[in-house]
Amino acid sequence: MGESYRIDPVASNEDARNQGIVEALLMASDRPLGASRIASLLDGVRAGDVRAYVEELNAQYGRTGRSFRISEIAGGFLFMVHSEYGVFVRRLLKDKAPVRLSSAALETLAIIVFKQPVMKAEVEHIRGVSVDGVVRHLLEKGLIRIAGRSDAPGRPLLYGTTRDFLKHFGLKTLSDLPKVRELDELLDDKAVAASTPAELLQAMDRPESASGNAGDGSGDASETVKGPDGGGGLPEGGGVDPDGGDPNP
Repeated sequence: MGESYRIDPVASNEDARNQGIVEALLMASDRPLGASRIASLLDGVRAGDVRAYVEELNAQYGRTGRSFRISEIAGGFLFMVHSEYGVFVRRLLKDKAPVRLSSAALETLAIIVFKQPVMKAEVEHIRGVSVDGVVRHLLEKGLIRIAGRSDAPGRPLLYGTTRDFLKHFGLKTLSDLPKVRELDELLDDKAVAASTPAELLQAMDRPESASGNAGDGSGDASETVKGPDGGGGLPEGGGVDPDGGDPNP
């Protein structure tokens, strides 16, 4: 006869249990999970409750000096390691080279980011060179997507960014990007001698540019961890999803 075991509940009350479930779901996920998605997996829990649980979890991590927190990026929540510890994670993952973009790719991506949805011809007009190869590379990396077709003759393809773009640059939504008129001030804050959107993305793409404030849920992070072991600025419309445009939430 086999032995029977009794498993004592980990949480002392319903809220603590739900909070633990939220933590477990985020720990198990390798991509950001939205508050609504998490709420759908629990009984009697709303998206607002999930946000409250995340805030309390981050407060706990801050009080205990943990090396990670839950960040809201790309329209969902994800465990992130504080930049202070990112160098050690990179040592562990040194064989997994991070996505690095060339100057040409960053320039092209910056134009798409700030003018989307945009035709390839418009990008080429601004850059003054063909961008066929660069656009294909950005599509393969999952940073941009085909966002539809223009009404211009020939119905050329329109391009926009994806949720993976937001995740790569540690952004919650496209609304977190600055307007073009705000770039100079932000670039000064980043301590980058630059004056273009492409150089802003380059600054954001550097791991050393990330910073974090333990436990308060703010700031950026340099690594992801699985468990504790339109011109002139962003478009105001035009059919672009402010969460990055990826049809798969």
